[in-house]
Amino acid sequence: MTAGHTASGWEGAAPSARDAIWLVPELQMRPLAARRCVVRNPSNGVMRELSAGEYAALSACEGLGTLAEHTARAVKQLGAPSEHQPAIREFIERCAGCGLLVSLPDLVARFGDTASEPLAPLAGIVLRTADRPQQLRRLFAEALELQTKTGNAYRWHVFDDSRHAESRRANREAMAAHNAVASTHHDLSLEASLEAMLCATAPDLAEEIHWVLGPARGNELTYGRVDNYAVLRFAGQRVLLIDDDVGLSARRPPLWKAGVEVTCQAEAEFRYQTLEDAWQACPPLDLDPFAAHARWLGLPLAEAWAQAEREEGGLRVLDLTGDTVQCFADDARVLFTRSQLVGDPGVDGLATEHLVPAAETRRWLAANPDAARNAFDSPFYARSGPALRLTPNRMQTVNMLVGLDNSRMLPPTIRAGRGQDVLFSEVSRSVYPAGWAVKLPFALPHLRSKPRRQLRPEDPIALGPERLLWDRAHTCAASVVAQRPADRMALLGALYVDLAAAGDAELTETLIGQAAEYVSRIVFGIHEQLDDPSLPSAWKDTLRRWHDSTNFRLDTASLRARIAPLDETRAMANAYGRALIAWPRLWQLCRERFQ
Repeated sequence: MTAGHTASGWEGAAPSARDAIWLVPELQMRPLAARRCVVRNPSNGVMRELSAGEYAALSACEGLGTLAEHTARAVKQLGAPSEHQPAIREFIERCAGCGLLVSLPDLVARFGDTASEPLAPLAGIVLRTADRPQQLRRLFAEALELQTKTGNAYRWHVFDDSRHAESRRANREAMAAHNAVASTHHDLSLEASLEAMLCATAPDLAEEIHWVLGPARGNELTYGRVDNYAVLRFAGQRVLLIDDDVGLSARRPPLWKAGVEVTCQAEAEFRYQTLEDAWQACPPLDLDPFAAHARWLGLPLAEAWAQAEREEGGLRVLDLTGDTVQCFADDARVLFTRSQLVGDPGVDGLATEHLVPAAETRRWLAANPDAARNAFDSPFYARSGPALRLTPNRMQTVNMLVGLDNSRMLPPTIRAGRGQDVLFSEVSRSVYPAGWAVKLPFALPHLRSKPRRQLRPEDPIALGPERLLWDRAHTCAASVVAQRPADRMALLGALYVDLAAAGDAELTETLIGQAAEYVSRIVFGIHEQLDDPSLPSAWKDTLRRWHDSTNFRLDTASLRARIAPLDETRAMANAYGRALIAWPRLWQLCRERFQ
């Protein structure tokens, strides 16, 4: 091991590189002695021996920035006196020169050939519907209007998960009334269904097949069932998924910029007192939302990056986190596309971003203090980034209108229950570390038949078992070292089966730890905002009411009251783990059957 300051191992950054953008990856550290360690960049294998002081300076750097910006951050974090700053700057330049930091041009150069393979065919549009024929009729009328206006005709596939025969009949009648729109009705209640076909072909996997594709039992919410059907039915193809309560009239986000942003930032939320206020803030756009998705979906990242640079307004790299280094790879491609929304989001849970909003939302609240009163009193909002965004390996939801590149086997999600979209996103992220998402710069109306009741601080909040599956997919991704997606999926499935086999004491401790992390993250975020002088008093009053809620106490008894039942958690982890293990075989059977 060469010493940290030998000239042969510590080339400094070239003068021209000092103005370049550098990313600090997630570095690995192993101690060597009391005040010495070895640090490794896992993305390129570079290792260097550092002193404790050097490691402290390097650890203070994070994310993306010029060498001068990384130096300033390190100086601030360490509280270094002015006489030490030149040495810190020289050290960080040497880290860049030897490969412990990675320049943005070097990252982009890792993308594969733009002409490596043609795009998979676009199967069409999957409409997810269940017992809402009036919504399907409205959406088909809009589809016909869009088709007439643009001349773009798409094949629609209605995946009908209705529980009532009269709803299925009304859906078929609505489709027949708009027969100029090419469409196919997939009745998920039929005995001769995809579920039955797979059980006949692979009887040894019947239990797993029923779990991912079976009909609702009792009052189950089978949101994920249709997603699983779509991924199997269109194995090897690209597909667009839309909900039946979405409109097709695209609208501009409240804040808009030309060009493309590369960022890990969450989308902002803008709350409005009335739906009319939301419409006024988001004026109509003249575009075909389906064509906008198809343009990006499945592109190799080399082509997507080049296309982004050609956009009016160009490409801006705003921020990246250390774990995104793995997204710059030869096989990187746009795995997902997603539209934004305006209207009633229809969310009946409490997401962290509701109380700890994105930085852009905070700036908007600071500039519009009256809007803070709408945060939990009105269901009407717009969620959007200000520009088209290239986002490394972060999807988060498959609601509204999304595109899926299913050419290389996307995973299943839970058939029944909530949070199926976030689980799908996290597992896809683990299976495809080099997957990207394109978040398109327009919003589509979300047209609920009646507003959903907003949560109040006194409403009890319980964490469902799916949250543990989200967290486990995210935290275990780095430990899954297999290269083939099918192998990564099977290994992740085995981890879930092992989780289900844990004893009651171990599983309870795991769930309480998860609840503590969730509660402490929100409490910390609330305190951070209360200390922010730019935020309006109305928003801070809202935060204080939530902070005082019994939902956010950190004592063991309160945390235990937040966790999911052990039996329910264990059953979901075991069944989902087994489904992941079986999925590659089922997906391949469907690819051979339908292509």
